[in-house]
Amino acid sequence: MGRNNGTFKYKLSQDAQQDPDTGFYSQDGGAGDWLPGCECQIEKQIPAKQKIGADGQMHAYNYDVFIPKHFNGKLELTAQMQILGEDGTSDEFTIQGVDNLNRKYIEVWG
Repeated sequence: MGRNNGTFKYKLSQDAQQDPDTGFYSQDGGAGDWLPGCECQIEKQIPAKQKIGADGQMHAYNYDVFIPKHFNGKLELTAQMQILGEDGTSDEFTIQGVDNLNRKYIEVWG
């Protein structure tokens, strides 16, 4: 992991439910207010990077976000994340994966 080059905010999913036919999640009740995050390292992938999920499906994503382990918020699948780079660029995406097994950071991709 390199140096921190941005910050993030996130919205927790409310009433996110999985469609039994397609396996996709949808939000029936919308999402709450933006919650503050912290400094993080943002890596943008062009072209989109691909990972095979635990379910065997291929997931494509453009952002890898590395968050310090001291972050106390709750990051979950289907939550919205807004990132703001140190150069002033910003973007929003839906969290597709969370890996918190590393001792130093939490990795989120979407």
